[in-house]
Amino acid sequence: MPLTSLGETLDLSAEQFGWFESSAPLIDDPAALRTRLEEEGYLYLPGYLDTDLVTAARERLLGQLDELGMVDRTHPVSAGIAQQPWQGRSCHDLVQQNAPLRELLYAGRMMEFYRRLFDTPVRHFDFTWLRAIGPGHGTAPHVDSVYMNRGSQRLLTSWTPLMEITPEIGGLTIMPGSHRLDRLKKHYTGDVDTFCTNQPDRPPQDVHEWIGPLGDGKLSGHPARLQSKLGLPWRTAERYRPGDVVIFKIFTVHGSLDNHSDRIRLSTDSRYQPADEPADERWIGENPIGHNRSVRKGLIC
Repeated sequence: MPLTSLGETLDLSAEQFGWFESSAPLIDDPAALRTRLEEEGYLYLPGYLDTDLVTAARERLLGQLDELGMVDRTHPVSAGIAQQPWQGRSCHDLVQQNAPLRELLYAGRMMEFYRRLFDTPVRHFDFTWLRAIGPGHGTAPHVDSVYMNRGSQRLLTSWTPLMEITPEIGGLTIMPGSHRLDRLKKHYTGDVDTFCTNQPDRPPQDVHEWIGPLGDGKLSGHPARLQSKLGLPWRTAERYRPGDVVIFKIFTVHGSLDNHSDRIRLSTDSRYQPADEPADERWIGENPIGHNRSVRKGLIC
C-alpha cells in the first residue's frame, strides 16, 4: 500500500525508503550501541521492554481515553477504535494516573538500558509526551533540539509504541544520518521559545532561518520532498509490536506516517540524560512548565 505522511505519498524506492535495522543483537555491548547511535542517529530495539507492563499501561490508557469520550463504545474498549468525528486532544496529563506506564518508562529495563548506554547515573524528564493519534495526518518532520536544548546536548528520546502498529496505522519515521548533516547544524538550530526584541512584528518563533516554516519549529510540511532535499531515506519498522522501543538523538530528523486506520495510535516520547549534566528547566519538576510565555527569551536578531 502507498505510505503517506502529512497527506504526501512517500517515495518507497530502495534509495528513498527502508526498514529499521535491529540493534537488539548489540544489547549486551554498550560500546557497540554507542557507536551505532553515533553513526545512524537511532537504535531500534524490538522486544526489549516488558510486554506485560506495556499491556497493563495500554489497558489503563484506553480506559482513561474512554472516560474522555475518545473511544467508540460500539466496539470493545480494548480495540481502541476512535470515536467519530475524531477530536484529538492533549493527553499528557493522563500519565500521572497510569502507574504501569510510569513503571515502564522510568524504572526497570528502560532505566537500566540508559545507565549502561551512558555509563553513568541518569535522570529522565518529568514531563512525558503521550500520543493518542486518531485517523488522519501524522507528525511533521522535526528535530527535538529546537524544543529542549537548554540542558544537556546528550539528551536522548525513547519512542515507545503501546500497541501493535502497522504502516497503515502509522508510527515513527526517522532519517538515519540526519544528525550529522552540516546544513542542518548550520541553519536549523535555536530555540522555539525565543523572540526578536528588535523586530516586534516578526513572528516570535521565527528567529532562525529554518525554525518556524510551519510556525512552530517543524522542519518541513512536505515529508516526501524532504527525502530528495536532504538526500536521505525515511526508515520505519515493518511492524511495531508491544515491547519495542526506538532511541534517537535530539538532532535526528524524525516524524510519523499518517493513520489510515480507524484505531487510536498509542505511543509515548520520554527523554533521558546523564544525571550530572544540566536539564532543560521547561521539562523537569513536579509541574513542568513546558512551552509558554513565561519561558520565552528575547534575542537581538
